[in-house]
Amino acid sequence: MFGSNVWLAIHASIIIIGVYIASPFSATHYKEGSWRALFASRRQRLLTGLSFVILGGFTVSTHTWWFHNKYHEMGGDIGCSAFGAFSCGDVLANSDFNTVPVMGIPWGMVGMLAFAMLGFLAISVRREHNASWAHTYLNVGYVASGFGILIALYLLYVEIVPLEMTFCQYCSVAHIADVIAFVMFLKLKNMYGTEEWDPEAAAASHAAKEREKRRQERKKGGGFVKPTSRAGDEEE
Repeated sequence: MFGSNVWLAIHASIIIIGVYIASPFSATHYKEGSWRALFASRRQRLLTGLSFVILGGFTVSTHTWWFHNKYHEMGGDIGCSAFGAFSCGDVLANSDFNTVPVMGIPWGMVGMLAFAMLGFLAISVRREHNASWAHTYLNVGYVASGFGILIALYLLYVEIVPLEMTFCQYCSVAHIADVIAFVMFLKLKNMYGTEEWDPEAAAASHAAKEREKRRQERKKGGGFVKPTSRAGDEEE
């Protein structure tokens, strides 16, 4: 039976894997014609890494919701280990702050639904990066994850002041995942529309411009030039 902190390490590992995939270091794993082709471009690395970060945020939020439900069903010790200033049991068992004010929805469920939405946005853009809605999805992800940071700051205030420096380690990992997702959505949003977003299309466009430039130069130097095929242009 895994301890709660072992499960926490698993959730964190998923997020760390995502950060590594999104980093420049993962480019060394690129191999054409295999699953490692996902490391081919910065766009692919960022979107794949973002998907892993969001997955880690989703799983840790789901676990947090499970702890919340376990407390309300059983009461007392909910099996969430404490160490130092971290004690998710004391935070999640506090009926004054363990749900969204007024609405009464557990914070774990809010995180789970939020990361599910972010995952949908990231996976959709990864599959159809040139779709007309891709930039809109990136903007929505950027704004939604940014709003999540504001919520995280509120919950951090709750842990520091009303709960007197008592922190929920599961909640903290979810907050870190949201901050990382925000940074990645920002990078992708700024990359959209540049040559780095679609290097294959950019290379094809440059090649077409070079062929047209050579053709215009030949026309100026020798009058009429019979149109040639693309293969012929490359051979010349």
